[in-house]
Amino acid sequence: MTLITGRRLSPNLILCALTLCAVLGLWSGLAGAAWGQDILGQDSRRNESVTGPYTVVVDAQSLPSLQSVQFFITITETAPGTRAEDLTVSVLTTWSGSDDTGENIALSPNVPGLYTATLRFDPGRWETTILIEPPSGGSYGADAFVFDVPKPTSDSTAGFVFIGVAVVLIVGAGYLTWRIRQNQKARVGARGDASQ
Repeated sequence: MTLITGRRLSPNLILCALTLCAVLGLWSGLAGAAWGQDILGQDSRRNESVTGPYTVVVDAQSLPSLQSVQFFITITETAPGTRAEDLTVSVLTTWSGSDDTGENIALSPNVPGLYTATLRFDPGRWETTILIEPPSGGSYGADAFVFDVPKPTSDSTAGFVFIGVAVVLIVGAGYLTWRIRQNQKARVGARGDASQ
């Protein structure tokens, strides 16, 4: 194969380029599928409630591939309508299969009144409650959601992709080694014929 310049392209270069394109294609396809599963999940929920002096808006996004749920909690003071700051916000969890409970602190990024938490759940039915504790003392609870977390499924597609890519790389390396040895033998034979 030649370019416009008349130079011959190395078969090694062509094989490397094709292998790279195949690996990138597989990776981008799998990454897109996983990204879509998490962000476009059907288990997005929103709840708005008033508890004490606060209006609480809870958005929850289920991340099925991670057995997790992301909580985005926006808290405003009901009277002036401004975002509430300097609160301690916790997500309380209760598993319906037993009396097991958990408490997870929601973190406040640089956005006033917005608190986030990502919680990982074991399979089963979980009830969540948002607990708000102002700096002046006291606490206020707001019911959030009930989540049914399914048991993880084994997806063999990723294993097959890994094995397929490994086979392609091994075959490609074997071909490159064989091709280099063939070229070396041809050069040695050509030199031997030229010296006679």
